[in-house]
Amino acid sequence: MHRLIGLGAALILSSPVASFAQTPSAKIDEATEVLPADLRAGATVVTYDTATGARIVLRQGTNFIECQPRMEDGFTRCYNKALAPRRDLEAKLRAEKKTDAEVTAAVQAAIKAGTLAPPPKAMMSYRGYDKRDRIQRLWVMSMPGATPETTGVSTGSQRDDALEGRGLPWMMLAGTPGAHVMIPINPAVKETKITDVAPDRISQATLPLPEDVRAGATVYEYDKATGARKILREGTNAVECMPKGDDGFTWCYSKVTAPRRDLRAKLVAEKKSDKEIAEALENATKSGQIPATPFGTWSYRLYGKKDRIQLLWVMSVPGATPESIGVSEGSQRDEALKGQVCRG
Repeated sequence: MHRLIGLGAALILSSPVASFAQTPSAKIDEATEVLPADLRAGATVVTYDTATGARIVLRQGTNFIECQPRMEDGFTRCYNKALAPRRDLEAKLRAEKKTDAEVTAAVQAAIKAGTLAPPPKAMMSYRGYDKRDRIQRLWVMSMPGATPETTGVSTGSQRDDALEGRGLPWMMLAGTPGAHVMIPINPAVKETKITDVAPDRISQATLPLPEDVRAGATVYEYDKATGARKILREGTNAVECMPKGDDGFTWCYSKVTAPRRDLRAKLVAEKKSDKEIAEALENATKSGQIPATPFGTWSYRLYGKKDRIQLLWVMSVPGATPESIGVSEGSQRDEALKGQVCRG
């Protein structure tokens, strides 16, 4: 199973603003606006009493998402309900005037003691902001222990590009329990400057990538008659790319998935059917001939025309469900073609 990811969210909680001018309905709309449209109506909306840290439910939802209205720091936040006990504890500690460091230490101690469950792997959180000086829509996928080598994601901040609507995913705190992938969009793109044209094949092949990853990416292609891999440029990082294919797509991948693609190319050269190829790949994975695709591996796809999604990021999440990672399963293709947020 994989998800087509278009944008992401950070999660930093503080006490909410007491806004008496807003009706409960307005607060609910504000809190859920950052979510994919098909998740908004079913999301639970909560706030916390600043004096006691007690949870106040503004609306009891029906799905796996929980949201908070805009806080004193200007952010709205939504997250998987599995994080609710942690948020409740944090709210109580802040009501007791604990510092951020004390809150963090208390949460970690509770997880270690088993009184608080550790956060599930690969959950998506959503953060909204209504001014242009910060990333307005930011999604974050939690990836404990992940590294650029295991996922194929840049560690270079895309914040400045994101403020201009050009953000690409990047990883923070790589290799630590707090590793996460930032997936920004800000603002909605009105005019695309995306192109799949470059002066040479190597430069063209790397266009789907963040700029800081392009120079070190391996570039290769396959011999159509034999399926043999041909290196056009040996790279130095964890990503490899192929020039634009006959179908008009340019792809870049994490190198950890190379054995799978090499086997597939040989099977295609042998004129195997799609069904035969799928079965062969499945059997090769089960036997250990090729490694399974790691959870959280990213791929990048570029297309030069506007009749398809032009720049698409794909994150592989084997075995995941909407509930386990907190994302929509509704297609966002039409919105993406209009330059709006792709949230599938």
